[in-house]
Amino acid sequence: MTQPCGRTQPYPFPTETPVTNHPHAERLKALQAALASQQLDALLVTNLTNIRYLCGFDGSYGVLIVDRSGAFFITDGRYAEVAEHLVTCAKIDIQPLARTDEWYREFFRQRGYDRLGFEGSMSVDAFENLKGQVRPARSKLARTGGIVEQLREIKDPGEIKIIAKAAKTADRMMEAACEHLKPGVTELDLSRLIRRSSEEFGGEGESFANIVAGGPNGSRPHHHPGRRRLRAGDAVTIDLGAVVEGYCSDMTRNPVVGRVSRRFEEIYAVCLEAQEAALKAVRPGTPCQEVDAIAREIIASRGFGDFFNHGLGHGVGLQIHEGPRLNKTSTAVLKPGHVVTVEPGIYIPGVAGVRIEDLVVVTEGKPRILSRATKSLTILPT
Repeated sequence: MTQPCGRTQPYPFPTETPVTNHPHAERLKALQAALASQQLDALLVTNLTNIRYLCGFDGSYGVLIVDRSGAFFITDGRYAEVAEHLVTCAKIDIQPLARTDEWYREFFRQRGYDRLGFEGSMSVDAFENLKGQVRPARSKLARTGGIVEQLREIKDPGEIKIIAKAAKTADRMMEAACEHLKPGVTELDLSRLIRRSSEEFGGEGESFANIVAGGPNGSRPHHHPGRRRLRAGDAVTIDLGAVVEGYCSDMTRNPVVGRVSRRFEEIYAVCLEAQEAALKAVRPGTPCQEVDAIAREIIASRGFGDFFNHGLGHGVGLQIHEGPRLNKTSTAVLKPGHVVTVEPGIYIPGVAGVRIEDLVVVTEGKPRILSRATKSLTILPT
């Protein structure tokens, strides 16, 4: 099925991909159909996230070539064992880095592709090198725009199960953070605790650098935790997520230390109303732009329209930010299998900020909310 670890097989090249019912095989079939619809003979996949999605490889160096008849994975000896263990639906070829140019030239010559697609994320240097590799085959190179990324938007049941685990880990991280929230604790103290807990609760680390923004710092949506000590009366924006089996989660809550002002209660109530209304609209067939507008109109009608300064949400998967996007300009429509955030915010400089964020699966029925931490205004004892 695959080449023994460490063995190079320069000629003849491996042929068709094994036919299996593995999710990776289904993804490769979907990509092959997309190639046919775009009149491409093959796609050179160099984006490591896309490679992981298509064939399971999670190392730092590898290239996947997918054509109408099969898939071919190329890496070097460092990852021979890893590839043999993880890559089940593509033929594997282990090549020393020093001879890869020769390998690609002969591979492309033998395969004889007329139109070879490459990913738009490829660097200029890599593209120039690719031009030299395909020159003997006289292949036409075609820049592609997010073919694999579009496939990644719809999660299969296995992916959703893993993302749900990541969301559960995030819930536990939030619980741990709230247990340590008290006057005198710095934003950095809390940030470090959250970072450690992402592994303590079974994750592989954070899906992004967490945000802890106390008091007036909450008006900065992407505040970097600093040495400011929390005080009684501070609302604290906590935005965090975990990685489980490569998949991300994302959630934001806003606990308050000790007491809460009427002004903050008002802002919080408006933000929560907007979020709950938007969540109800997360259904198949709903334009993402419309979901954004529902939350935005509620916030604007209460006089806070100028203080909601980002899109409503984004897709989440192997990366923390994926398609579809829920914002003013999005042309996407929600479909079953989308996993998105719904996170309206109100940010008033010098006062405070609120962002309420859940991770949500679009289903044929009502949305499935993966984030379980309470959204009731939580006032923690001092």
